[in-house]
Amino acid sequence: MPPLSMLRAFEAAARCGGFSAAGRELNVTHAAVAQQVRGLEQRLGVTLMRRDGRGLELTVDGHRLAGKLGAGMETFRAALTEVMDDAGDRPVRITLTPTFLASWLMPRLSAFRETYPDIELMLNPSPEVVDLQRTEHDLAIRFGTAPWAGLASELLLASPVVVVIAPKLLRGRTIDTANDLLSLPWVQEIGTDEWQVWLAAHGVQVKGKKDILHLPGPLSTEAIRRGDGVGMTARIFVEDDLAKGVLVAPLDDPEEAPLTAYHLVHRPGSLRAKVAAVADWLRREAAAEASNLMPRA
Repeated sequence: MPPLSMLRAFEAAARCGGFSAAGRELNVTHAAVAQQVRGLEQRLGVTLMRRDGRGLELTVDGHRLAGKLGAGMETFRAALTEVMDDAGDRPVRITLTPTFLASWLMPRLSAFRETYPDIELMLNPSPEVVDLQRTEHDLAIRFGTAPWAGLASELLLASPVVVVIAPKLLRGRTIDTANDLLSLPWVQEIGTDEWQVWLAAHGVQVKGKKDILHLPGPLSTEAIRRGDGVGMTARIFVEDDLAKGVLVAPLDDPEEAPLTAYHLVHRPGSLRAKVAAVADWLRREAAAEASNLMPRA
């Protein structure tokens, strides 16, 4: 099979009636078109075009090939148009963690709809890491450490981690150290171990503690608000709760707290227009959020 570039050059030259006109259509020089056509003739072992005065004339073999290639190119163009039209109409599919969706993205969706009423969103909240190479998801918002092999990623939002408690759970207790938390029940997101890591970093070893409630992300945050236990989360998810007094953070030290990071991830290469618009909107919202976070030294 000859290279597609040779077939494309010949089809354009035959349809346009010469190398110069074909070059203008293909955005290359007439010499480049001529070279591709001559290369095709050598590959096939036949003459496809001959000089006729100052112009070019197709041979019998040239007429036969040009007709078939023309029909083939029209099929390609129709298929490409169909794919592009379909891509333009497809929803923008995003996979993300349930906590990020419920606590950060959901409160912003009405503003997104006002700005982009023509973009259909399909959100898939899941704690599992979805393989973007094998699914139709356009974007992922992932918690953790970049990079991810074979994917393009960028830091979207970073936030200090904070330990929070509903005031009614304290019942007059004073929390001065991490060790004081051992007397309280805990709420922990399923599949995470931030509690143990944080306590160990503060010199507290946990053994035999049973009053721990494990819940999916959004439900764990709601349980903390209800006073079912002490919890740990990204500060961006509970900023309003802290401001309103729904939750308190007795051990809050923004300069010492570890950071949790969320990244915007997608397959390498350019994004279709609607996906690029959603990605840009997420970046703007994240930048606005970051400007409101307490500065770190």
